[in-house]
Amino acid sequence: MIRKKRVQSTSPEFAVRIVTWDDETGAATKIDYDDRGNPVRRAVVERFPRERWQDDIVGEAVWYDGQDCVVKREPVLLGRTPDALG
Repeated sequence: MIRKKRVQSTSPEFAVRIVTWDDETGAATKIDYDDRGNPVRRAVVERFPRERWQDDIVGEAVWYDGQDCVVKREPVLLGRTPDALG
């Protein structure tokens, strides 16, 4: 099942965060928007197939800036919600 959550923010970094995730695959996307509705940054979270897990690393979150350039990569750890979804 695909789920979606909208979060209003008082953060100076973004005004609205939209998180979309797939319960079955664990794939997710988070997009942060400024107060004018322009995308500021986004994260794409991939959950690896079980045979690709390494210790407690079960996926990867890739962060992009507003121009779609990769700015950071983070591991997704077993049993933890990645910062990309926080």
